[in-house]
Amino acid sequence: MKKVLLAVLLIFLFTGCTVVKKRNNYKISKHFTFYEATNSRTAKKYGVKNYPGRGDFKTIKYTAGRMEKIRNIVGQPLTINSWYRSPNLNRIIGGSTTSAHRDGLAVDFTIKGNARIAFDRIRRSGYSFDQMIYYKKRNYVHISFRKNKRTERKQTFIKRH
Repeated sequence: MKKVLLAVLLIFLFTGCTVVKKRNNYKISKHFTFYEATNSRTAKKYGVKNYPGRGDFKTIKYTAGRMEKIRNIVGQPLTINSWYRSPNLNRIIGGSTTSAHRDGLAVDFTIKGNARIAFDRIRRSGYSFDQMIYYKKRNYVHISFRKNKRTERKQTFIKRH
């Protein structure tokens, strides 16, 4: 019996369990799904897989909890443009090699209407974040976090392009 359990355990460990498969509408928090966190039209266009590893999945769930607070501050639903990016996807879109998106700690989102409203509400709220950027021309907000809130910089930027 012990040999069978050991064999099953070894099969489980060495058959791709290090990658979290797409879970579509699996809820990672009250208002966010795994699909929202990993969906990418660019990944589909170029045939790139955008599945996080187990550690990244835990980080994505952590970020989902932080985004619930952002949603409450903004006072309306958020439309997710980009969240987790695999290293290959991040390279294809020209993202920074140190991008927090690669760890699932950054989210680009918009709201109904002007996203500058969300940017201003978050900034005034005093809620902690590492970096927040409002992209005026594309009308979306980028927000990133760190696992250790005490090291978050609360940097804000407005980009005209």
